[in-house]
Amino acid sequence: MRRIIQVPEGVRPETPDLPSLSMDESVWEDGYSLVIDELAHGALQTFWKHYYGASAEMVISGQQLAEFRKEIMAAAPNCASKPAVLEFLMQLARICARARRQKHSLHVVAD
Repeated sequence: MRRIIQVPEGVRPETPDLPSLSMDESVWEDGYSLVIDELAHGALQTFWKHYYGASAEMVISGQQLAEFRKEIMAAAPNCASKPAVLEFLMQLARICARARRQKHSLHVVAD
C-alpha cells in the first residue's frame, strides 16, 4: 500500500494523525495504462510508474503541487470507466489543493 501524507513544514511524515490518502494496489494496476498512456512526462506519470520500494516514494511541494493537480485533472476524464481510479484521482486532487493552500508538502510513502 502507498500513502500520500500531507505534511506541514518542519514536521516529519511519521507524525501520527497527519491527513493522508491511501492507494491500494488494485487502483494502481487498474489505472496504470490509463495514466501512463495519457501523459508523456510529469509528476503524475512519475507517481504512477512505480508502486513499490524507494522509487515509489517522492515529495511534492510548492508550485509542483499546482502542476501535479493540473496533471491529475487532465488524466481524470480518461479514467471514467474505472470508478475506483477516478475516485482516487479526485481525492488526490483535493489533498493537493489543500496542501498548496496550507503551504504543506505531500510525501508519498510506499508501506
